[in-house]
Amino acid sequence: MIKPIIIIPCFNHADNFAPVADKLCKFNTPVVVVDDGSTQTQSKKIKNICIKYNFFYLKNEKNGGKGAAMLTGFRFAIDQGFTHALQIDADGQHDVRDIPLFFKIATSHPDDLIIGNPVYDESAPKSRLIGRKITNFWVMVETFNKRMPDTMCGFRVYPLKFIEPVLKTIKFKRMGFDIEIVVKAYRKGINIISVPTKVIYPKNGVSHFNGFRDNFYISLLHTYLCALIPLWLIRGGRDYAKIK
Repeated sequence: MIKPIIIIPCFNHADNFAPVADKLCKFNTPVVVVDDGSTQTQSKKIKNICIKYNFFYLKNEKNGGKGAAMLTGFRFAIDQGFTHALQIDADGQHDVRDIPLFFKIATSHPDDLIIGNPVYDESAPKSRLIGRKITNFWVMVETFNKRMPDTMCGFRVYPLKFIEPVLKTIKFKRMGFDIEIVVKAYRKGINIISVPTKVIYPKNGVSHFNGFRDNFYISLLHTYLCALIPLWLIRGGRDYAKIK
């Protein structure tokens, strides 16, 4: 049996997070919300939501990015003895109804990384879809695997026992985190299971994506991951992990 916890990175998303929290409480799974340097007003709202639903509340005093928030959540989950961590966004993009399915798959495949493969509707901005296609191409190059799922989808279940060594190698703690941790997990030999899941962009959603800054940052990430390919191959990579 697995012992899961849900980790939610949250930065000034209190209003969007409230309805998500109301849905999450019905799964009877521990939840830890990592407030990543939100404003005083937003932090108060986020903390009150956590108190209402008996969620764990952690706070990074300074905004360090999604990756920094997740690393704080991972440390808490590991220290508390949880075996698996489900990552989901606070803004309502992800379909919480798929959580039981993700946990069911994780129970059957406890050593594997479960990743949501997004199914978009008409709410998805074309610019984001184009950006994801570019990233998917580079991830294919970085893993030599055409079957890699969309590594920018932040709806996933991590096997903490196997992902813990990967956490120590993470360099990009903002928008590139979701990509880096999947590529490095794959290179470490962790099998990946891709699960189709609906993803929406809420009308009143709050996005912290900065087109120029974050695309430049992600470009640096891909340059870094490509530069590590020779070392990965020397260590016997290529045939390590499988995509299921």
